[in-house]
Amino acid sequence: MTPAAYVKSLLDESISTIPELDSGHIHSFFIPSDDNNNNSPIIVVSEIPSGTDEYGNDFPILEQKKVQLEIYYPKDYVGDMSNIESALKNILLNNSIYCFSDAGHVITPDSKNIINTLKFNYNKEVM
Repeated sequence: MTPAAYVKSLLDESISTIPELDSGHIHSFFIPSDDNNNNSPIIVVSEIPSGTDEYGNDFPILEQKKVQLEIYYPKDYVGDMSNIESALKNILLNNSIYCFSDAGHVITPDSKNIINTLKFNYNKEVM
């Protein structure tokens, strides 16, 4: 399972603990054209270049994986963005996936959506 698919599955399993979010609005790599939601946040899970792997006896024993969550809020969103982002961080932290970057909220110049990018890393044991 790719890192993006793994994180997406964790979020889908815990969707009831994420306020104001529906699993139909969590996607891997891109937003499908049929998700033209204008009322709820949309999350895109993608992969970013990983760090170095750890080796033992010339065999990889631990792989470092990195993913990012891009959260797209409607331009007139009035919900609690901090609450959603805290829930996302907690779900992943409970699965040993650690947030190392929170870009903060910005407004896109084209669609005027509010976005935030959260970056995470975790280690995967190789068998």
